[in-house]
Amino acid sequence: MNESKISVRYAKAFFTAAVERKILEVVKRDVDLLLQLLQSQPRLKELLASPVVHTGEKRNFMIAIFKEHFNRLTMDFLDLLLKNNREIYLVEMCLNFQGLYGRLTGIISAQLVTATPMDDDLLKEFNQLIQVNFGSKAEVIAKVDEKLLGGFILRVDDLQIDTSVATQLKKMKRELVSFTKK
Repeated sequence: MNESKISVRYAKAFFTAAVERKILEVVKRDVDLLLQLLQSQPRLKELLASPVVHTGEKRNFMIAIFKEHFNRLTMDFLDLLLKNNREIYLVEMCLNFQGLYGRLTGIISAQLVTATPMDDDLLKEFNQLIQVNFGSKAEVIAKVDEKLLGGFILRVDDLQIDTSVATQLKKMKRELVSFTKK
């Protein structure tokens, strides 16, 4: 089974369980925190993806970190992933969960990556622009990546707008290389 189908199926099952138990908002906060940690802490993602680390060790690690902070359903979901060796799809599952939440609530999820931290006023402006252009409320998740040098990358659903200096430099390099080959 391809990884997209796996992550969608698990996310749907998790989402449905949260809705049925009437704890969707609580679980959504868990998913947001988990996704933020997986994206900001590459070592956590590496640990979960490592075939060398045994499932029992991963389970103990997850319990030690998240048990006090996550809802029981979220912990059960993480345990299920570990039992079925699906933890490598966790980021995609979280993103799919957020997408399902957005469809249900009418709030779309957007990720804004910048070279330096954004202030609240600028984040509000991005949020308003997304609302105007996509016709629904947006939840903007800001992330910092110093490799961008400047500019930003905005991801909304399957659309990506990349105005980063690093990308612009790469484009210029490709154009110069193709120009000199003529």
